[in-house]
Amino acid sequence: MSVFGKLFFVLLLIFTAITLSANEHDENVRKILNSSGLHIDFKEVEKGKTLSIIREDQEKTDSAIALSMILYVKAPYKDVLQRIKKGDGRLSDYKYAKQIYVADLNNFADYFNEIGFVKSENDEYDKLFEYERDNSFNLSIQEINKLNEFKKKFKNNRQKGATKFYQEILKARFEAYLKRGIDGISAYEHCDKDATVESCFKKSSLGMNVFRNYFKDMYKSYMDYPKLASDDINQKFFIIKDKIDGRVAFVLKHQMLQSRDNLMLIAERQFYISNSLDAIQTQILCTPYKSGSIVVLSVQSYTDKVSGFARGVAVRFGRSMMKKQIKPMFDDLEEKFNKK
Repeated sequence: MSVFGKLFFVLLLIFTAITLSANEHDENVRKILNSSGLHIDFKEVEKGKTLSIIREDQEKTDSAIALSMILYVKAPYKDVLQRIKKGDGRLSDYKYAKQIYVADLNNFADYFNEIGFVKSENDEYDKLFEYERDNSFNLSIQEINKLNEFKKKFKNNRQKGATKFYQEILKARFEAYLKRGIDGISAYEHCDKDATVESCFKKSSLGMNVFRNYFKDMYKSYMDYPKLASDDINQKFFIIKDKIDGRVAFVLKHQMLQSRDNLMLIAERQFYISNSLDAIQTQILCTPYKSGSIVVLSVQSYTDKVSGFARGVAVRFGRSMMKKQIKPMFDDLEEKFNKK
């Protein structure tokens, strides 16, 4: 055999091995995703359109709403990964929306001084000062007692009082979460004892089959935070102000990220203080697939708005609101890579 013939034979073997490896990876991706209970039609996925799937299997309490989205992106994994990271922390177009990265967890108090109300947001801080223990705010009994103290102290300056109240409450919640994880989350006054944010997180997390069966370090770290099961899990904390569902909302966000050569996992929790939502937890998986990449997101939100007698109607509304929060990431990926 000539030198050229030998070289061609070697290249053919290498190409065959790479092709087999890629096919095995794609089959493994399908196996992993099917284990989630999503019942995915991969022929539909490969058309490059976002698919939304209702996840009743993850709605473990009356206050929970669950939804998954999946998108095949016609672009290399590294490009998709970069785009997702670039869009991380996407806020609404609200003029006073902001996201603050808490870089120093040993000295975090000053970060909360950057959050507060402006004068034009009087509808929201007036509502807080007139609050009478309904479901318009996500407050514990202890926080409501503190609010009553602030009402007296700042009765002539509601903007300042509401700002200082939120700064203090957010800081206390943040500290409790750093020390005890989800066990440190206070029970909101409007929640039933079986539908607290803590219990909802725990029950719905049991439905995270993909993380639990295939990415055990990430799952264990997610469930057992502040204990981390692996040194390669990076985490970030944020304080967010935005307008959601027509109301100013303050949010604490915890993000965990685990990245490998051909896989990225993101797990997030968000806790709301003044919104129809109590909390949201999100899981994202991104990996190469066929000639592009596949992105899967599962999200569970919790609110007393979907519990009780009118749950059917409320769930439809809740899913619509939740989709508005998460769909922009998929719209951006479609627009950037799939519509050329």
